[in-house]
Amino acid sequence: MDRIRLRTLIAIFALLLAACSSTPKKEEHQGNEQIIAIQSQAERAYKLAMLDQAESLYLQVLQSVPNYAPAWFRLGNIYTRTSRHEAAISAYMRCIELEPNNQKAWYNMGLVRIKQSTNVLTSASGQGDKNSPVGRQIRALLDALNQLQSQPQAEAQASL
Repeated sequence: MDRIRLRTLIAIFALLLAACSSTPKKEEHQGNEQIIAIQSQAERAYKLAMLDQAESLYLQVLQSVPNYAPAWFRLGNIYTRTSRHEAAISAYMRCIELEPNNQKAWYNMGLVRIKQSTNVLTSASGQGDKNSPVGRQIRALLDALNQLQSQPQAEAQASL
């Protein structure tokens, strides 16, 4: 009689464990669907240039899936477009850590660095003697960077 009770208790315990282990899978599946829906909303907002909304949604995705490189790439683009260059560099770097062969992320990070250099040289060109050797070098480099940025406008925008 005790053996029957023991076997019954073991069977009930096994059923309870099986029920407990199956519940999170359903919640996890629903969570994945929710993340996919948020990602879709983020992409839609991004394409409609609703950058504040897209940023918020991509950040939500990354809270659940922190190693999702496409969201880091899009955040880099959003930060670039909103002139938050340091944040853009950080986002592109994270994307590249996750996807080292992502040429678009490397390219866009280079564009941001060029913008940063242009800003620094623009500030520097207003300082000191503009006709000194260094003043002329600053102006020449600034002119070259401005020319570089004006040439491939369509190509540069295609990556963003």
